[in-house]
Amino acid sequence: MSIFSDERVDEIADKIYANLLKKGLLLKDIKPQFKACVRRAVVKFYRINEQVDEIVRKKIRTLSKAPAEGSRDYKILFDKYFIEEWKKH
Repeated sequence: MSIFSDERVDEIADKIYANLLKKGLLLKDIKPQFKACVRRAVVKFYRINEQVDEIVRKKIRTLSKAPAEGSRDYKILFDKYFIEEWKKH
């Protein structure tokens, strides 16, 4: 999974900001703070995602009959554990 570039995060933040501004849900003078908040949220999301990914891979490796990575069974198990771990975070 690749992390968004700064430019892509700014583009996403601009679109969200414009949409919320159009709906009257934001003040015009908070754009820099809003973009910084979006950037922090994206970074936090990817950090948690990486942590969960590592936890799940370790969990699967420790199974007595661990499926081969890349197999259908591995994918099913990975997805199941990934959802469980995300709920914890």
